[in-house]
Amino acid sequence: MKKLFTISMALALGATAMAQETKVLFIGIDGLRSDALQQANTPAMDALIDEGLYTFDSWHLGVTSSGPSWSDMLTGVWEEKHGVTNNSYTGSNYNDYPYFVTRVKEYRPDLKAVQITSWGPMSDAVYNDGWDQKLIPPTDDACLQVAQIQLLDPELDLLFVHFDDCDAAGHGNGFSTDVAPYMNQIEYVDSQIGQLIASLEARPTYANEDWLVLLTTDHGGLGYSHGGLTDDERAIWWIARGGNVPNVEIFGEDPGSYIAGDANEELIPLTPVLTDIAVTAIDHLLPEVDPELEEEWDLDGKSWLDFATYIEKGEQADIDFTVWPNPSNGSFYIEITEDMASHANVRVLDMNGKVVKVIADNLASNTQKYVNLGDLEAGVYMLQVINNTQTSTRRIIIR
Repeated sequence: MKKLFTISMALALGATAMAQETKVLFIGIDGLRSDALQQANTPAMDALIDEGLYTFDSWHLGVTSSGPSWSDMLTGVWEEKHGVTNNSYTGSNYNDYPYFVTRVKEYRPDLKAVQITSWGPMSDAVYNDGWDQKLIPPTDDACLQVAQIQLLDPELDLLFVHFDDCDAAGHGNGFSTDVAPYMNQIEYVDSQIGQLIASLEARPTYANEDWLVLLTTDHGGLGYSHGGLTDDERAIWWIARGGNVPNVEIFGEDPGSYIAGDANEELIPLTPVLTDIAVTAIDHLLPEVDPELEEEWDLDGKSWLDFATYIEKGEQADIDFTVWPNPSNGSFYIEITEDMASHANVRVLDMNGKVVKVIADNLASNTQKYVNLGDLEAGVYMLQVINNTQTSTRRIIIR
């Protein structure tokens, strides 16, 4: 059973975190299918799940090759903006859409950030990424050893570690839960993650630091490859653990693909997607900044740190309703899309849980209602629908 996480607890933890320096350990595992992670024996990753925010229901909306995928994840925008559509990184536009590290350094220029990967193109072909050091050890085991050394540095603020061997095992043997070498490699990388987390928590300054651990993959796989539009390639997962992160599972309906031309723009703000991960990292590293409201950054992703404090497993879908457009300028429509025996109350909460606007106290099913919140300041709010004992809450953004 997941722990109850109330708004008051979130505020208390947030106040504690504000007194500490925010830092991020970002672990990327290449080519780890979501279903394979759930079936493998992974005690280290399970421990992170038991303490953090997680989803096995996140989605890739772009090109499922590694170069575009890591670029989506680390810039917080899709290929149409960052320009990378292949593993040679040709056509990149990192000057306009840099890695999230560069964005963070606009506010924290002294932030010390290190990238470790054995896959050369991620280092050699990427510019304007913000890393102070880009290290390329020859193997995943060497990446772990170098990462452990880096964690000894008390000045370190952001460490990105990329493990490549799950992807290699999939290409060599098949991306499938039925393939022993692939599953064995997942369990081996889990042991590496366990060692990495132990090194993080052994830092002498760890108790006085606010570390967010982000753990994810760039894509799945089908057969011996990836790059296509199947669910096996597009379904991803991720985990976030930290002092102000609730212990909750987030579910997400497949919003479609930009490449296939069927992406559902109304569903994307409600669903975990690949570009959300960078924005979540920014949100932690810059607690006083809302990355989604930085117009010059033009990010496609969203942060789940605040939103997750308002939901518990199974509760976010009590009442089905849609909101469009979202984000908006404060003017949007809401429609309850399931039949209800009685009318619903609709209200808007700020991120402290305070009701700032009552929209309706008698909204019927399958009725569109126009809402104008233009008198509210730009920011992130929660739209809450209540019908008897049922409650559903979704995030809305006013730009």
